[in-house]
Amino acid sequence: MTDPASSSPTDPRPHRKRTNPLILLVMAIIPAAAIVWAMYQTQVRKPVETNQQMNSDLVYNMLGRPGEAGVLRLNEKFTDADGDLVADTPTDAAKLIDPPKLLFSYVGTSQAEGERLRDRFKEFTAFLSEKTGKPVEFTLFQSPEEELKALCDGKLHVAGVNTGNIPTAVNQCGFVPICGLANDKGLGTYQMQIIVPADSPIQSLDNMRGHELTLTEPGSNSGFKVPLVLLNHDKGLIPGKDFTVRYSGGHEASIKGIADKTYQAAAVASDVLKRVMAEDPAGIKKEQFRVIYESEDFPTAGFGYVCNLKPDLAEKVKQAFSSFQWKGTGVEREFAASEQTKFAPVVFKKDFALVRRIDDAIRSVRSMEGSEATTMEAAMTSRPAATMPAH
Repeated sequence: MTDPASSSPTDPRPHRKRTNPLILLVMAIIPAAAIVWAMYQTQVRKPVETNQQMNSDLVYNMLGRPGEAGVLRLNEKFTDADGDLVADTPTDAAKLIDPPKLLFSYVGTSQAEGERLRDRFKEFTAFLSEKTGKPVEFTLFQSPEEELKALCDGKLHVAGVNTGNIPTAVNQCGFVPICGLANDKGLGTYQMQIIVPADSPIQSLDNMRGHELTLTEPGSNSGFKVPLVLLNHDKGLIPGKDFTVRYSGGHEASIKGIADKTYQAAAVASDVLKRVMAEDPAGIKKEQFRVIYESEDFPTAGFGYVCNLKPDLAEKVKQAFSSFQWKGTGVEREFAASEQTKFAPVVFKKDFALVRRIDDAIRSVRSMEGSEATTMEAAMTSRPAATMPAH
């Protein structure tokens, strides 16, 4: 018998319809995109938003709220009976802390830079442990803002804080500065410098109009506060109006950006510039840049502790800083290029008076009216998270 199916050209056998490859591709992309989107939301966007909110809160604490004016003062939760502008040790014993382990840090920075600093401070960390009789952990923070938040939240006990953030740490976190970096002549100082590539047409601050200035982060004295005050108060230049602003995240990044001509001009700390030139041959060479402005002297980073440490423990911390010998240690190597050789006592009211005046000058922007206030305030609060140490 003849198979009808085989003899009839008009009656083909049924066959499976092939799925369009484009549909298969879309079906594969959709779940992958969903996974990527979820990862972005949880691992990128949310942390960034959290960091931006934290930074905004700290900046507002530093500068005051819109409409406020006058001198910044201690948070109302602290007392200052002796008038030294620093929070007193609580008189209520229940408010004092005696942690089983001391947490210590030196200026929030990138992970790689932080690991290097951990190694440089290892001898001091061990010495602090010996003097206090407690284990001491060198704690890493990814930015100066994170370090400040840890101080305010009671998650950090002893710290080195960058110059620009010292007043905020004192006023908002109850930080007690006790010493700074020094040499045989006294407390170490540095200057804010505005540098440009060696072949730049910018010869002075008068030429900054229409150009771009690279800043570091709002907590930085030389990388943010001083240049904004200088250009605004001395030259009448408003960021976002007369010149544009970009952010590098830190002094070292700003310095390298001038070296490779990524940046037109950058505000940096003179001592950091010296250290980069001495320790990182690939960073920048003196023939690659020019200094178009140098400020008056500012104090360097300050070291201290939170005001609610038990008095006997706080005294042991003071003794550790005053008696630590730098010679042959990582701390000596860290600050050799900037010619700092020891810790020396500081008095917040006197030694950081100029830094406080800079803060008050910036804070006065809150009482400005019109577009100038808007552009200046935007420059102060809209920026990426900092990743490098700052003065």
